[in-house]
Amino acid sequence: MAKNKEEKKDLENYHEQIIHNEESFKLLVKNLRPDIFVLMDLLDTTGINPYIIFHVIKHLNNIFIGTKYGNVTVSIEDGVVTFVRGEEATKLNERLKKI
Repeated sequence: MAKNKEEKKDLENYHEQIIHNEESFKLLVKNLRPDIFVLMDLLDTTGINPYIIFHVIKHLNNIFIGTKYGNVTVSIEDGVVTFVRGEEATKLNERLKKI
């Protein structure tokens, strides 16, 4: 019985240490990179899968280093992201017909 109490106490201390470490890490990130902290906090708050955001950012960057014009589309079916598409475009600002 004493062993079970010790194990329970160790487990509680372990969980307390995890919480403390996470709070310390968040404070460090908030102070050093507030932009990253905002994203991290938003991911924690919403529960959105960071892997999806990674792909959105990747496609945004591909458009930026290419033509600098385009769209990023996220397709969702029944709560599952099926595709993240990045499309580059060429900006023309030309009339359809010459007059």
